[in-house]
Amino acid sequence: MKFNILFFAFIFGVYVNAQDPSDAAKHIGVGVVIGAAGGYAAHKISDGQRGWKWAGAVGSSLAAGLAKEAIYDQSKGYEWETKDVLYTTLGGVLAGMAIDILTDNSRRRSGGGKSCGCLVAHFDSNKVQLPKFVETGTGDIFSEVQAAYLLN
Repeated sequence: MKFNILFFAFIFGVYVNAQDPSDAAKHIGVGVVIGAAGGYAAHKISDGQRGWKWAGAVGSSLAAGLAKEAIYDQSKGYEWETKDVLYTTLGGVLAGMAIDILTDNSRRRSGGGKSCGCLVAHFDSNKVQLPKFVETGTGDIFSEVQAAYLLN
């Protein structure tokens, strides 16, 4: 957790000193898209192993940033910009966080077992008691909620 906070503080400091914030936003956006594709592919190939998800997300965005600077920018005669590679990699880190949250939530809720990779809430009717709803015939949801409250 400390590493994540320091990493984002570093990236924020670099972002504040950027000359063109719209360029940084474009690099972060591209990094998120490429990192999401790489991380999700790694998630499916590795059968949901957390380290491979992060490696896929961050590695693919880092590779894209390096390739853009080394191949595209050098062929056009532009200078090497390390901050562009950092912004693209930051996008991959954000994608890795999103993939980690979206694919591991069912394992955390159910208390163990294999993650299904979906956002499904597990409902146990023995632990949760739903309120009783009364059909008053008026078609008004407020009167039905009031009647259910009064019956409890």
